Amino acid sequence: MLREIGSGLSVGVLALPFCVSAGVVAFEPLGPAYVSTGAAAGILCAVAGGIVGSLLRPSSFIPNVTSTTMALVQASLVGWLIGQAGGRIEIAFALMPLVALLAGLWQGLIAATGLARIVKFTPYPVLAGFLTGLALLMASQQVPRLFGVTSLAALAEAAGALSLPSLAMPLFGLALVVAIVRAEARAPRAPVVLLGLAGGTLLYHGLAWAMPGIDLGPTIGAVSLDGAAFGLSLDPRAAALAIDHHEILKALLLTSLTLAILGTLDLTFALRAAQNLGEIDASPSRNLAGQAAANVVASLVGGMTVTTSIAFTRTNFIGGGRTRLSTVATALALLALAAVAPALIGTLPRLVLSAVLVAIAYQLWDRWCLEVVADLVRGPNRAVRVRAQRNAAIVAAVAVTTLVAQPVAGALVGVALSCLVFIVEMSRPVVRRARDATQVASKRIRSQADRAALALAGPRVVVLELQGILFFGNADDLASRVKALEGQAGTVILDLRRVSDLDTSGAAILKQIARRCAETDVGLLVSGLAPAFRPLVATALEGDGGSSLFPDLDSALEHAENRALAAAARPSAARALRLEETDLAGGLSERETAALKAHLRHCAFPAGAALCRAGDPADRLWLLVRGSVSVRLPGPGQDRRVASLGPGTAVGLLDRRPRSADVVADEEVEAFTLSAESFDRLLREEPHLGQSLLATVARLTAQRLRATSAELMLVES
Repeated sequence: MLREIGSGLSVGVLALPFCVSAGVVAFEPLGPAYVSTGAAAGILCAVAGGIVGSLLRPSSFIPNVTSTTMALVQASLVGWLIGQAGGRIEIAFALMPLVALLAGLWQGLIAATGLARIVKFTPYPVLAGFLTGLALLMASQQVPRLFGVTSLAALAEAAGALSLPSLAMPLFGLALVVAIVRAEARAPRAPVVLLGLAGGTLLYHGLAWAMPGIDLGPTIGAVSLDGAAFGLSLDPRAAALAIDHHEILKALLLTSLTLAILGTLDLTFALRAAQNLGEIDASPSRNLAGQAAANVVASLVGGMTVTTSIAFTRTNFIGGGRTRLSTVATALALLALAAVAPALIGTLPRLVLSAVLVAIAYQLWDRWCLEVVADLVRGPNRAVRVRAQRNAAIVAAVAVTTLVAQPVAGALVGVALSCLVFIVEMSRPVVRRARDATQVASKRIRSQADRAALALAGPRVVVLELQGILFFGNADDLASRVKALEGQAGTVILDLRRVSDLDTSGAAILKQIARRCAETDVGLLVSGLAPAFRPLVATALEGDGGSSLFPDLDSALEHAENRALAAAARPSAARALRLEETDLAGGLSERETAALKAHLRHCAFPAGAALCRAGDPADRLWLLVRGSVSVRLPGPGQDRRVASLGPGTAVGLLDRRPRSADVVADEEVEAFTLSAESFDRLLREEPHLGQSLLATVARLTAQRLRATSAELMLVES
């Protein structure tokens, strides 16, 4: 219990400057006289919303705070309302709690209807564009304040006239921004923003004491919690004005919906992060309902929305927070700090807060955009470059709209583009391409006789490579495609590695396909399924004996090839091949076979045994006559299989150089081994036979290289 409370108190201390900054951002459009009121409102809303959210949501270590991102959306509406009301601040002041209240009601509606699940389908480029646009908007508002002016236009005018109000302000502010950004990069786990705020404040007051004539701008001023609780006195006349004025009503509804969606996204991401950290009850609808109640209460206390924070969630967990006790302690810590030391909060310099907000804006924009630019410039293939062009266009559209036309318009553009992307994704054919086993093969290296048999049976093994989202809208097309293969294919492999999502309707269609394949004696193999969808598909395929799940296409192909060889009556793996049935000895005369056998040694290996290890000298090769082996590359985490070899093939080299991979028996293996010394002796005693064996090895190596090149070309296409 003490650890829970201690962790919550620590998070409260760390969250204080963020809550103050959020309040300043939200109330700044009302004018300098409201800055201290905003600071108090940012704290009070975090306290009230934090306690209510902690009590009504499932118990967890996810705290509620006010955020600069949400405050920026509210500030944009406040500025617009002031313009619509002809500069009358009291109208915007009266309507501000209403938009927060509506945001809470929107979230309650989303929770009640189960629409919270839809939010997770927001395309990432839309989210990245919105965050980047918010970062640019925040920077455009706060950077001029580092120079002592209120807007970019005023900054440009002052710079053009060479008449900046104070050179000390930008030097101090920009230096603090650089210090915070560099410290964040070097120590990402440290409370850099808090340290920057404290250090900047101490330096500000130190310079003011040592150099009384220096102009670094004013402080926030006296903070009073009594004056912050204006939400309890919502002005009915202002609400009536909003209802009568259609443009204002539309702006209130759209802004509150934007806040609700942003808060829902924040909660979704925080829940996902918390589940990665520890065991919590995800329950999206119940969590969102509790968050809705928190926003309703916060709107009545201070007029601002509250949201969750991944950073503070992680900090709370690391500190020992596991239940709602820690998050309630966070809220009470904020309340105690604001009640006991309001004068201390009032001494925070506005210049330092602006510098902190510029640093936060720098951290807010999504670095994924740089990856998009890199793919645009030097994408490895056309598909990557085309995808980068689409992503860049979406990011730019949402970011520019958010910056120029305010966040509400950016959110609307984002919603429209989300719908467009969804429609485009849904309209794509679910089957990307179809191939058979003559065009794509497993990594298992087989004997020439087996390859000849597979060349004949290959057309009866069909691989359907799927893409996009598998749902009711396109799953029927897949069923029709599989049905058309009846009578042609003996095995159908559905490769799902490019399937980004799969719902219950898609799983139901897979069940129907599996049942139909079982009735027509067609083997159905499913490969490349994402772990998140595996339980759903496994349940759907349960009971269909001919259907199997495989981790990747290679293992599915190997299984299908073995099935095709069995149907072609190739020798059973239980019987060891004769030496003359192997690739190396095939075609030799009786005398040559006997001469070769005299230089070979029979050996056997149990399953899991290593024939050789990476780094061993390459002083022997093995002719496999029963069982199979895998060639594995050792790695830092786990080794990786690069090839599999079956009966009739040869594995290993005789150049005496260090081997580059491990060779491990997959099952019980029998083989003939030829050492380098024995081969040297064979070359001296039987030079013609030795040269013939060298030519055979070269030919087999060339065939394997051609197969590898063909496989790489298919991967690139």
